[in-house]
Amino acid sequence: MEHWEKDMKAQGYGMLLTSTRVDEKAQHFYRKLGYKDCGGFIIDISQYEQPMEIFFIKGI
Repeated sequence: MEHWEKDMKAQGYGMLLTSTRVDEKAQHFYRKLGYKDCGGFIIDISQYEQPMEIFFIKGI
């Protein structure tokens, strides 16, 4: 378990939620740490368009 995960657990949290864009390498990092995909969203309004944001969850 990573340091910040241990810190969150010590504070009484039982799960963690994080996110990254699908075009970033961080998604592979989170999966290697045991996080599971749990959803995402797409902003498709022309002036605000960006790659999908993907959410990850992990019980600690």
